[in-house]
Amino acid sequence: MLKLNSCCLLWSPRDWLDKMTGVWRLDTLPSDVLILIFDYCHAFDLVRLSEVCTRFYDIIREETLWIKKSKQPIVTNQTSRQFRERCNSLLCLRTKWHVSNNWQYGKYEKKILFSQNRKLIPRIQLTKDILWWSGGNQLYGFKRIEPFQENNRIFISDNVRSDICKFIVKNEYIITGHRDGSIQFWTKSQCDQNIGFYFSIDRAHSRNVNALDETFSAIISGSSDGTVKIWGPIGQKILNVPLATINIEEWVCSLSADPTSKKVAIGSAGDSDRPYLHIFDLEYYTESDILKPDKRRCAGTLDMVWDSPQILLTCGYDTYVRKWDLRTGTCVYSWPDPTDATLYCISSDYQYTMITGTKFNCKAVLWDQRQKNYVQFYFMNLRRMSSPVYSLSFDNTYLYGATDQHLVELKFSGYAYKESNYKEILKYGQLGTNRTGSNWIV
Repeated sequence: MLKLNSCCLLWSPRDWLDKMTGVWRLDTLPSDVLILIFDYCHAFDLVRLSEVCTRFYDIIREETLWIKKSKQPIVTNQTSRQFRERCNSLLCLRTKWHVSNNWQYGKYEKKILFSQNRKLIPRIQLTKDILWWSGGNQLYGFKRIEPFQENNRIFISDNVRSDICKFIVKNEYIITGHRDGSIQFWTKSQCDQNIGFYFSIDRAHSRNVNALDETFSAIISGSSDGTVKIWGPIGQKILNVPLATINIEEWVCSLSADPTSKKVAIGSAGDSDRPYLHIFDLEYYTESDILKPDKRRCAGTLDMVWDSPQILLTCGYDTYVRKWDLRTGTCVYSWPDPTDATLYCISSDYQYTMITGTKFNCKAVLWDQRQKNYVQFYFMNLRRMSSPVYSLSFDNTYLYGATDQHLVELKFSGYAYKESNYKEILKYGQLGTNRTGSNWIV
């Protein structure tokens, strides 16, 4: 006859059955053993397991299980200080995985933040608290506050003499380059409530100022007149005479100072036999022969970004993203646009992620530098319309794109978004454009 002790009386019938049959239940294992088991699970399975019981939920909610799974995600890695400075908020490890998954599978909420009737060539710049947009002779700052309200914005209207071709926001200043060749300077209050005119260089260039950047010691401007000029620092107000003038001899489309402020990369239209990509020393104002781009394979550079002092990313007319390593002076890798479209702009997280804006279909493309092929498509439109994505920027949760008439926001942080996964679209047909620029698939 089976004898029962007092401890057995405290067991539930399920526990008693498990004891008699020698079966161990998963939810009765010690927490450290469960953590070891869960560590082998895919993140999708962890999410499902967290719904089994309160104990599983509490264990899976802890950061320990998500360290390896969120170590090198696309978009949400938050490794670079430059990238973190434009993130509206930083994500915890579990949220990093979830949001990164949304980016990869096209799960987002789309919203038009701003529209205008005229077709323009706009520019945007993203900071932690403000999304800046320029188009025509207008410059707006949209405060990044949820819920978004269009009337909650900062704008510059006085003293803007001609259309803005390029602008940058650095520290307490905003610098705008104009179609009439002038450069204007604006100051913003600490709370960004007021933008005030500071001063201008009326005849900085003879034609459009298409490219601008600032270092701690200089302002750099590039123009359609084929010149790049170095100006003194803003605070000294001695900018009417350039410190140096560099003759590129063709249309300057883009430029960017490296993170150390020791050199500047300059991209031209590539219409002549001269190189379309230049590196200049900002200390001696001399051109470096570090890069030797192949004129036969490459074309004009419309945008660029420094991933590090030695790594430069460029894009342009040749439909490629190119990665240049200044230590070897060569293009070490290139990624072709999947629809053979001109690339108007590029944004980076300074680690693995790149997003490009293309000429047709309001299309942006997500790239992972560790992969050969693109990761995902995003279409920055709500109706049947076609426009280039002229400018874009992103942080860990949002992608912002400027088309000819709209400023569009894609938000990736939710849990119930409809999937818009265009990654597989080219397996079944080729996305392209007809002569009018409208969409077609064959």
